[in-house]
Amino acid sequence: MNITKPVCKPDITVKDIGGETLLYSADDEAIHILNPTAQLIWELCNGEHTAEDIERAVRASFSGADEHDVAGDVRRALAVFAGKGLLKKMA
Repeated sequence: MNITKPVCKPDITVKDIGGETLLYSADDEAIHILNPTAQLIWELCNGEHTAEDIERAVRASFSGADEHDVAGDVRRALAVFAGKGLLKKMA
């Protein structure tokens, strides 16, 4: 998957539920719950950040990130968001 600068679909409802984020997609009436890492990735899907920018932000925001495959985690999260129809399709 190659998403240059991912953008969240504007019709997704976002609700903070105390430490996790709930996304609701009216298109398919689906609810998605994000942990804090996925929430940060989601928030940075605004068309201004590349996957590499998002990786740097995750590394800067979470202790112990150097011990994990953050680049892989970001790619997987973006792939899940795209697969569930939460990101705008890029031309």
